[in-house]
Amino acid sequence: MQQHIEQILHDMDTLRPFVLANQTQNAELRSIMRRIIQHVEYIQQLPNIPHEKFATMSRCLMQLMDAEHGAVLKKPADEALSESEEEHLIQHTQERRDMLQALQYDWPIVRHSLEKSYALLGKKNDNPEDMRQTALNMERFLQAHLQQEEQLHNEVKQLIAALNTSMHSMLTVLQEVGDDAPEIKQTQQLLEQELPNDPKQAQDILHQARTALLQAGNKLSTASHTMHEQTQLQQERMSKLTQHLKQAEAEARNDPLTGLANRRKLAEFLAELPRHMPISAIMIDIDFFKKINDHYGHDTGDMILKSLATILNESTRSSDMVARLGGEEFCIILPGAEIHAAEALASNLCQSISVHDFICGERTINLTISLGVSQKKSNETAMESIKRADQALYQSKENGRNRMTLMK
Repeated sequence: MQQHIEQILHDMDTLRPFVLANQTQNAELRSIMRRIIQHVEYIQQLPNIPHEKFATMSRCLMQLMDAEHGAVLKKPADEALSESEEEHLIQHTQERRDMLQALQYDWPIVRHSLEKSYALLGKKNDNPEDMRQTALNMERFLQAHLQQEEQLHNEVKQLIAALNTSMHSMLTVLQEVGDDAPEIKQTQQLLEQELPNDPKQAQDILHQARTALLQAGNKLSTASHTMHEQTQLQQERMSKLTQHLKQAEAEARNDPLTGLANRRKLAEFLAELPRHMPISAIMIDIDFFKKINDHYGHDTGDMILKSLATILNESTRSSDMVARLGGEEFCIILPGAEIHAAEALASNLCQSISVHDFICGERTINLTISLGVSQKKSNETAMESIKRADQALYQSKENGRNRMTLMK
C-alpha cells in the first residue's frame, strides 16, 4: 500500500507542472490538484499494517472476544450491528483494555511486594515464577507469625494480671509500714500502658518494670518474708518472659540452624554502613548439596551447614558479616575491603573447603563450594553489588563448580 501511495505522489508531482502551466486561469482545477495531493499525503501518514499482520491480529482478537460475542462476530459481513450490540461490544472491549492496563501496572508491584515480604520474614521463595503458590506460602508464613505474636501477647497479659494482684498486696504492706512505695506505683504505670508490637520496645518496658519491682522487693523483705517470696516468684516469671522476648528478637534476625544472620539482619547491617565506604561481597553455594541430603539425609546436611557456618565465621574479621540467605547459600560482606582482599579470601575458602573433612557422626564427607565476588560501585547500592556477586556465583556453577569467579 505504501508503495502505491508513493507512486501516486510521484505521478502527481510529474503532472502538476503541466496542469498548472496549461490551466493558469482555472483556479478550481489547481485547487482540486492540491486537495488530491493533500489527501494522498494524509493517507501516507496513516499506520501501515501489512495484510498478513492485520489478518493475524484480527483472528486473535476474534478468539479473545468469541466467548461473549461469538454470535455477533459470526454475522454476515453485510449485516450491521444493532445499537445495543454495538454498545455492548464497545463497553466490553473497554473493560478488557482497562483490565489489561491495570494488570500491567499492578503485576510488578504485587511481585515486588511479595519478594520484599519474603525477605523481611527471612524466608526463601523457592519458586518466584509461580505467583499463586508464592501468595499461598506467604499467607501460611504470616499466619504462623501472627500465632506466635498472639501467644506471646497472651503470656504478657497473664503475667500483668498476676502482677497487679501481687502489687496491690505489696503496696498495702509497704504503706502500713510508712512507705509510699513509689517503685510499685511506677511499675503499675508502666504495665497499664499497651505494650508495643516491637519485641525490643516491649522488652525495655518490662525491664524497667522488673527493675522497679526489684527495688520494691528489697524494701518489702524487711516488712514481710511471705511477700518477699511472692515477689521473687513474679521476678522469675518476668525473667522468663524477658528471655522469650530476647529469643523472639534473635529469631527474627538470625538463622535458627546456624546462628548466622538472616536476610533481615543482613539488610539492617548494610543500611548502617557509610554510603561511600568500599564494600566487597562474596556469595557462596555448596556444590551438589541436594545429593548430600538425598544420600545421607537432612540431619547430615544440617550438620554440614553448621560446620560450614563455623568455618566462615572463623575465617572472617569481627567487622565482617556472615549470613545464611537460605538453603545452602551464604553471603559474606566485607566493609572497607577492596575487591582484591575479597578475592583472596574467596580463593582461600574454596581451596580449604575442598580439602576439609566434614565429620558427621561416624561419616567423613568431602565437598566443594562455588563462589562469586564483587565490589560495590559508586553508582550502585550494596544489594545491587550482592546481585552481581550472585551472578558471578552462577558463572562458577556453569564453569564446573569448585571455583571462584570475580565480577568487576
